[in-house]
Amino acid sequence: MKKVLIILCLLLSVVSFAQQDFQNSQYMFNLFSINPAYAGSNDVLSVNVSHRSQFVGFEGAPNTQQFSIHAPVTKKKIGLGLEITNDVIGPRKLLGVHTAYAYRVKIGPGQLGFGLKAGIYNYTYNWDILNYQDNTEDLIGTGTESKLVPNFNFGMYYHDRINYAGIELAHLNNPSIYSNDSITDVQAKLSSHISAFAGRAFELNNKLVLKPSFLVRFAQNAPGYADVNVSALYNRRFWFGASYRTNKVLIFIAQVYINPKLKLGYSYDLLLNKLSTYQAGSHELYLGFDIDFNKSTALSPRYF
Repeated sequence: MKKVLIILCLLLSVVSFAQQDFQNSQYMFNLFSINPAYAGSNDVLSVNVSHRSQFVGFEGAPNTQQFSIHAPVTKKKIGLGLEITNDVIGPRKLLGVHTAYAYRVKIGPGQLGFGLKAGIYNYTYNWDILNYQDNTEDLIGTGTESKLVPNFNFGMYYHDRINYAGIELAHLNNPSIYSNDSITDVQAKLSSHISAFAGRAFELNNKLVLKPSFLVRFAQNAPGYADVNVSALYNRRFWFGASYRTNKVLIFIAQVYINPKLKLGYSYDLLLNKLSTYQAGSHELYLGFDIDFNKSTALSPRYF
């Protein structure tokens, strides 16, 4: 029984809906969070902060905060970025710090970017907060363990004024994030992920823009999922949208431009499976701030 609990904790500490990466329902408003090649592509200094409480009502449920900043440099051909993530689930805490570098080339009416994200994750496991029903086996022990692991992601991103698409290869080095010398079959690695996304803005009239988009993600040795979203921008200030994730999640999203530089977003995830009766959904808050030092004539507000 204890061994089952340990393996379950390891799975919970790295997996959300069979994926090891953090869930992000408002990815379409901050593409830098899912692809390093996006760094600086919106031609402004962009600061983004988010907080996510997942499976509200579950003890030890995922709780995530992210901060990112990115901007173009060198005649806008190069983008640089920084991302800091804090993620807590059950006995596991994670702090991630990554830098990103992107280089763009002009292709037709748009630009194609290549990006690299490199950094470290600090995994901390506090086994003392677990309550075991079977205490006859000494598999993990007590106390707190920490481990630093490097991480590398590569991405490509294309966009023009109304279209965008990208692909990211994450955790290319497959680092080991937990192992126990006394139990050879209890260990965990950060698996490689492949994510692809695309979207298009349809300018229906001078007050309404419709933007469908999708994200698909696959992980090594785990099922993948797709996230399909349709959002509408009204009066160049209000975004309203909904997503369906194929692991039976319905998502409602809203965002408002408080002013041309500041935007605030909220999303609510509604589970459509049997777990829905045991928790109160997932809440995500997003705050974005853009500074245009060059006072460019680019579209404002931007579609992506």
